Amino acid sequence: MAEKVADATSYGRLRTFLEAEELTERRLTAEWLAGRLGIPLRSCGALLDQLAREGVVHRHSRADDAPWFDVVPPSPRTGFRRFLLGIVVMAICAGVVGTGAMLHHIFWFALGLTVGFLIAFAWLDWELNTRV
Repeated sequence: MAEKVADATSYGRLRTFLEAEELTERRLTAEWLAGRLGIPLRSCGALLDQLAREGVVHRHSRADDAPWFDVVPPSPRTGFRRFLLGIVVMAICAGVVGTGAMLHHIFWFALGLTVGFLIAFAWLDWELNTRV
């Protein structure tokens, strides 16, 4: 159980480091990142492979050399898409709340408000945790 928690913490630290630092011009290896972040080497290699599957980094390898990774820069339109998606989600939320309020019954209004906020926050959380 403690190993799973440590892996989740290591994943978060590694992903935060890759997104926060300016590493677009540097070849990243599991050894360098493990030493820099204090993550076990085996875990760091597995986490980098997972991040490569998610599209956060791009994996390069040769038969005689250890694999190295490049950080994939985010799309320049990602911020605009997220903003637009936030506007759409808030409009849906307002529509659900408005519909509940028009029914003139407090139960339907409360239900509409709850469902609207659940949809809004779940959708925004999903969008912010995935790389578009």
